[in-house]
Amino acid sequence: MVRTLGVAILAGAALAQTPGPAAGNSQPAADVTVAQAAGSVESGATVAPGDAVLTIHGICSLSQNPLATGSEDCTVVVRRQKFDNLLKIVAPGGQVTPTVKHNLAKTYTDLLAFEMAAKKSGLDKAAQFQESMEWLRLRTLADLFRRGLEKELSVVSEQEVDDYYRQHVAQFEEVQLHRMLVPKNNFAAADKQGSEKRALEIATKFRERAASGEDLDQLQKEAYAAAGFNTLPPTTEVGNRRRAGLTSEVSEDVFALQPGHVSKVEKETYSFVIYKVDAKRTLPKERVREEISREIIKQKLDTALKSVTGSIHADLDENYFGPAAEQ
Repeated sequence: MVRTLGVAILAGAALAQTPGPAAGNSQPAADVTVAQAAGSVESGATVAPGDAVLTIHGICSLSQNPLATGSEDCTVVVRRQKFDNLLKIVAPGGQVTPTVKHNLAKTYTDLLAFEMAAKKSGLDKAAQFQESMEWLRLRTLADLFRRGLEKELSVVSEQEVDDYYRQHVAQFEEVQLHRMLVPKNNFAAADKQGSEKRALEIATKFRERAASGEDLDQLQKEAYAAAGFNTLPPTTEVGNRRRAGLTSEVSEDVFALQPGHVSKVEKETYSFVIYKVDAKRTLPKERVREEISREIIKQKLDTALKSVTGSIHADLDENYFGPAAEQ
């Protein structure tokens, strides 16, 4: 009896993963070389879509003798087209190596065996199974619909990229930064309650020196010593940052500065910080084209999904669900 592959969806994407190395073994449990993978693809090309690639013996219909072993009714034949379709489900976009194929064949065989045992016990008629399949049906349809939308919306025109870049040019500004920081709390200090106040005083004093052009690395060492720290201070070099790489308040202050200028004393979670802008530029469109395309696709997808769910509303019985959690 030829069976469909639907039940094997439950195998999940984990089938596409090659087993990791066993404990104490430096070699992978299933090592597949590039040559082997290439050989698999080459040999696979000689197998027609309708050819049988997996034959499973001993899976019998409940209408037949469950102990039968040799009849066609106890044989499951999977053809290449069906198996390839399943590979696309459990390993979407992944590299299909011989290991992946073997793992999937083994898992599918085991699932059919469990399915046969479950049907013998009547589990396929149980309410829990029916409800589980209904949930799986809903999730699968939703996932397929979303994937279809993603594919449909994946093409971004040059005009869309140009418009987005022009409208969000501030998003692509970049600054090269150094910073000096003074930790708020020195747990080794005798007066722990006054350590934050003392740290702010030190940061304010050294900010004035930084604004006058003194070297930030030297100021960082002196500020750490003045705050009573005996440890080596952190480097002042931050590198390049865009607006999204800083907190909103700090970002607004820093990006308003011109090269060579320093920020006010910024109050961050654990430290008082002074930033110095070394250089400032706007990234060219070609540099951020892929980022823009991803954002446009995301926005299109969000809009399309909201058009599906936006008109749907659900009323919940608070006696059963309880009060809604605060967002």
